[in-house]
Amino acid sequence: MHIETLGRYQLVLSAMQSIQNGGWTAYAAVRTMSTQAAEDAELLPYQRVESDTMYASEAAAIESARSAALQAIASGAKIETSGAM
Repeated sequence: MHIETLGRYQLVLSAMQSIQNGGWTAYAAVRTMSTQAAEDAELLPYQRVESDTMYASEAAAIESARSAALQAIASGAKIETSGAM
């Protein structure tokens, strides 16, 4: 798991390797570091990104998770946990 700080945001990035095929899946979350409203504390709930995509390496999966987190910050919108990015 990788935790990065970007301004007032904390990015939680991780990758998990599949037992079946050895590919990697990407997971991300974005939280605000200082917030007054509880609903704003989690901009992107921890979830799998690109639900149908398997990556060849852990690094590639982490990079995809980072891209999804940055997209969530840029949009400023909550992402549904059931939907893929």
